[in-house]
Amino acid sequence: MSKKSVNTLLVFGVVVAIILLMIWLFLGTTLVEDTSMEISPVPVEQTI
Repeated sequence: MSKKSVNTLLVFGVVVAIILLMIWLFLGTTLVEDTSMEISPVPVEQTI
């Protein structure tokens, strides 16, 4: 393989990795917010 094709594959791989990481982080934060909203009212109701 030539040097140019290796650089193109490397750039493509890095871009895909960054996009997947951003999606993973976004889904992780939304899941944490959803679960914290579902769990947080339960102790409040028990203490009242």
